[in-house]
Amino acid sequence: MDKLKEFIKKTVDITDQTLQEVLPSDTTYPDSIHKLMRYSMFAGGKRIRPCLLIAAYEACGGSVDDKQVQLTSAAVEMLHTFSLIHDDLPCMDDDDYRRGKLTAHKAFNEALAVLGGDALCIGAFEILSRTARVDIIREIATALGTQGMIGGQVVDIESEGKTVTREIVEYIHNNKTAALICSSVRIGAMLANASEPDLQKFTSFGNKIGLAFQVVDDILDEESTTEQLGKDAGSDRERGKATFPAVVGIEESKKYARKLIDDAWNDIAFLNDKGKILHDLAEYIITRIS
Repeated sequence: MDKLKEFIKKTVDITDQTLQEVLPSDTTYPDSIHKLMRYSMFAGGKRIRPCLLIAAYEACGGSVDDKQVQLTSAAVEMLHTFSLIHDDLPCMDDDDYRRGKLTAHKAFNEALAVLGGDALCIGAFEILSRTARVDIIREIATALGTQGMIGGQVVDIESEGKTVTREIVEYIHNNKTAALICSSVRIGAMLANASEPDLQKFTSFGNKIGLAFQVVDDILDEESTTEQLGKDAGSDRERGKATFPAVVGIEESKKYARKLIDDAWNDIAFLNDKGKILHDLAEYIITRIS
């Protein structure tokens, strides 16, 4: 796991450096929104999506020194952060803390949080345009739209306080969370011009670890403290959220997450040693509950 730690540190450093370059400074007028954007972007995120993107890119022979992949990774993290800012809003999940810090609408105000999230989303697509890869832009836009993250968020909100089926929970998780995670893996392979058969294997891998990631989050919300999570623990149960533990129980949820990760490994077995970091990142997702 030492190599994984080194890889994560390298990715975080590169992503943060790129974000420092592309984000407006917090003294640029109107400085209030730029301060919020930087506050949210540098709040201590793990940069899982850039890690998966760069790991897939390198597994296909790419180099992290490529500016195109650096810009894309930064844009993906901006889009993820935009979704978190909006997810935390009073009209959504109404959370007070994220990553151990006050959420954007608490640290600033609700209107500025809405606009700051919008600005990160719009800014991310401006940055993506610099790569001149329309296929990548289309890929990310699809992952974020009504057949992806937004669609999952809609069903998540509409399912609160209701008795739901496992199929509904999987729909929510596959779209709200897994879509962008899977897209991150796919984009890494696409930037490295992976063949279509290989891209399908990366897609299957990404779908499985993306779903596993959210199943693990559901479990952590039940078993961890607010201090451990960096956000309000037990909030899913309090709001009547559609989660795996609520539908199938904690133990079955753990078994399912483990199976998803094991099956995901099989999808990238064709990479042999080149897939070691992707393999370890998948294991890192599941070890959060071990």
